[in-house]
Parts: sequence; C-alpha cells; structure tokens
Amino acid sequence: MVEETKNKLAALDFGDLPAEIDGFTLKKVFAEDGDKFIFFICADDATHCALTIYFHEETREFKIRQKIGLTEFCLTNFFTEDFEHFKKLLDAQLVGVLKDLREILRKEPNIFLREKKIDTWSYGKSLPATFEGFELFISPAAPVEVTNGSFIIINYADFKINSDFVLYYNIYSDEFSGERRINGAPEITYAFDAKTLEELEDKLKNNLSAELRAIRQ
Repeated sequence: MVEETKNKLAALDFGDLPAEIDGFTLKKVFAEDGDKFIFFICADDATHCALTIYFHEETREFKIRQKIGLTEFCLTNFFTEDFEHFKKLLDAQLVGVLKDLREILRKEPNIFLREKKIDTWSYGKSLPATFEGFELFISPAAPVEVTNGSFIIINYADFKINSDFVLYYNIYSDEFSGERRINGAPEITYAFDAKTLEELEDKLKNNLSAELRAIRQ
C-alpha cells in the first residue's frame, strides 16, 4: 500500500464510536495489514467473536469482516467505496450487528435446517463437548449461518493453536462438506462429503477422530 493512501486512510474521522458495545470492546488499530488498512476491531474474547472494520486496497472499498470462532467472512451489505456512506452504515447498523453476533451461537435453526432435522439429529446431540483436545464450539442444535446458503453445523476448535474442523451444510446444494484449518490456513477435506444425515454419521464415526488428530500434528 502506497504511503499516500495510508496517510489518507489514517486521517479519516469516524466520529465518536463507543468504546464498548454489548460486551464487545472497540480497539482502534489504524494500521496496514497486507493489502488492507485496519481501522478498528470489535472483539469479545470470551465468545471468540469479532468484527474487523477496514479498507481493502484491491477493491478500493470499505468493508466489515465478521469472525465466529476461527471462521471469517465479509458482511457484503457494508461494501462501499464512499467513506461518508460507510460511516452512515456504521452509525445505523453497527450496534445491531454486534447484538446479533452476541446471540448467533444461541439462535434457533432456520426452517431449512429443521426440515433436514439437523437440530434434532440424535448423533449430533451425542457429540462430546471435547474430543481429541478440541472444543465443540458449534453444535448441530445451534448452527451458524455464514455465506451463500452455508451453515456451520459442527465446529471443533482449539483456539490455542488457531486450528479447527468445520462441517458445513448448504441449503441450496443440500449437501454436507468439511473443512479443516491448521494454524489459520483453511484446507478442504472430502472425507465428510454427504447428502444425508445417515451417510454423514457414518463418515463422522469413521473419520472424525483421525481428522482431529491430523490437524493437531
């Protein structure tokens, strides 16, 4: 990022954003991070949830990135090249977004997941709270929506090593798929691809323990 751009971004005035919002602490950063310029991070370390407010040099847009556990994705309704419009979006929606983020791990599953019977899946209810040193951060009883019709239905995480296993269900493809993250780097795994809960249960019984041990190695 060229020095002129950094100086312009560093001079932007966001007004008086609150230092604390619904348990999230606002940290002022105003520093370059690769092709991004980070303005603020709103984080609650106890719930492993955060928002990052930044400028993305590649697209020349102001953005917000949401983090739930170790999974991160952008909130596309905040994308804009206009700083004044971005400020208005923050003023109007930031508090609500953080309140929603606080409740996200306790939300009721939507109708598509209930029809799939993911929330009442007996095997899902039997998953251990800790397994191979990983914490069950997200369970099938309370899936978390991410992007493009995908929901996290299982997430085993070890925050100390920045690594986890994520199992997704996509309502459009009606398929389950897995992903592992090792020291922050995501990798797709095909060992958990399935169309039905019965098929998924078999694959979890056969592969989950080995998958978590491989992540830790």
